[in-house]
Amino acid sequence: MLLNKRLLLVLDDQDPACLALQRGHLIATRLHSPVSIVWLGDDVVKAGQAVAQLEADGIAVTLYHCARHKLLKQLSELLLQQPVGLLIKSCDPRTLGFMTSIDGHILRDLPCPVLLIKEQRLWQGGVVMAAVNALTDDPQQIQLNDDLMRVAAQIAVVTESALTAAVAYPSAMMGADPVLQSEHLIQAKAEQALAAQLRRLALTVQAMAVGEGPAEHWLPLAAQQLQARLTVIGTRARGGLKGALIGNTAERILTRLEGDILVLRIGLADEVVPLLNQ
Repeated sequence: MLLNKRLLLVLDDQDPACLALQRGHLIATRLHSPVSIVWLGDDVVKAGQAVAQLEADGIAVTLYHCARHKLLKQLSELLLQQPVGLLIKSCDPRTLGFMTSIDGHILRDLPCPVLLIKEQRLWQGGVVMAAVNALTDDPQQIQLNDDLMRVAAQIAVVTESALTAAVAYPSAMMGADPVLQSEHLIQAKAEQALAAQLRRLALTVQAMAVGEGPAEHWLPLAAQQLQARLTVIGTRARGGLKGALIGNTAERILTRLEGDILVLRIGLADEVVPLLNQ
């Protein structure tokens, strides 16, 4: 169970708001989870203050100092050394030229759920949005869709938030399938697929947003319309040459979403849901 695993908290002494620290503190306090802090920068005093803030609430903390250019290596080594249930970091999707952002590399390379913080607002009493790819026949993507919805639903229960769902469907095109030639029919098919998923999982959402994609454009718009404080999305963690040329939807969406972002890989809901049930 994820409950027995620690939180991995990445903090940057150049982040004046310390959003990741605030959210990590709340989560660790609720779950009584130990925390490993990876501190980026040379401000030893500020790092000590972050540790003291957590320890004052009885949270066991281990502190690691890390140079910025060695962050991925440090995180990878820590994940090999100890089980980590969740990595928490302030969202920083900046890139240098055409290079992948550090957050993008984290989503691709690290085998754990990642929570990227963008706002000070708490999730309590807000809106949680699950972003799924309903129009798929791929068994792995279907499993990922179910994972996302189950995790988003449990977070909504724990935080007394409204559960919502969003789907982006492709533009109408010429093809052998008549459904793919009509935007109206594509939208109806996406709505039916989402409704079928919700019935299968025995879940009810307060609102659904189904719109024409690409996903990286439609989903942030849907999150804004639904006023989502947390968006739960998935990644297939495409790497190598294909990742460099095509990228991943989860990476491209980071700069456009306004609220916090929880990114899951296939199969991780079985670990996340027991944690949230505590």
